[in-house]
Amino acid sequence: MNSPSMQRPVWRVHWVCLLLALFAGGAASACSTPIRLGTGMLAPYGYYDAGQRYVGLDAEMVRAIFKEADCALVELPLMPASRNLLLFEKGQVDLLAGASITAERRKRAHFSIGYRDETVGLFALAHGFEQYAGIASFADFVAQPLSLLAPRAGWYGAAYDDQVQGFKNAQRLSQFGEVEQGVRMLAAHRGRFLLGDAAGIAHAAARLGVQVRPLPFWLVQAPVHLMFSKATVSEADVHRIDAAILRLRQRGTMDAISRAYGGL
Repeated sequence: MNSPSMQRPVWRVHWVCLLLALFAGGAASACSTPIRLGTGMLAPYGYYDAGQRYVGLDAEMVRAIFKEADCALVELPLMPASRNLLLFEKGQVDLLAGASITAERRKRAHFSIGYRDETVGLFALAHGFEQYAGIASFADFVAQPLSLLAPRAGWYGAAYDDQVQGFKNAQRLSQFGEVEQGVRMLAAHRGRFLLGDAAGIAHAAARLGVQVRPLPFWLVQAPVHLMFSKATVSEADVHRIDAAILRLRQRGTMDAISRAYGGL
């Protein structure tokens, strides 16, 4: 991750873009208002490249969707996932990408149709992986006293959601903020397994030179959605976004963006 001194110019650029969009975006937008996107650091979905540009699979897909919908998008400064969720709940962030639908979230959020797929699994260090040959399901994992590293924020499937309090009670769970922190913790043997988005973990592990392998099952394999605040975004705007997603799918644009990031 970039050092604070490297990130300061990026924050200033983001705030300039925010002010310009709020000043001029409303009249030009086919949506009822400019929509504020909460951004985070989760490569390959959103990250800063060597030129300090915010890029990534979700970053490019969301930009393409909003351009197709002719709606104004305001990319807010980068924040941790937990902070983005808090501001979303307060109505200060209108949109979060890469979201799974849950009953609790439906109380305060509209969801787009799925715009890409995600896979969530459990990973261990490749060295010594053969010792886990008997773990063929999440139930097998739960039955053994194995320690787990997991993100503080986000939804990682109903099976994990049902067990997370039990992991905490048994002192089997350590949590982290950013995925690279989780990979570093795994490499330092602060937990035996790492839970998270498969592409995000694979990307971070390769970047850090840590060899990992997934257990032979997934906790989630499903589409993810754009999550809009009901307090600030209308259903009509979400329907316009849905129509844009469908057109981009039909033209192959979403697949092209995916291939540009390794065909995730």
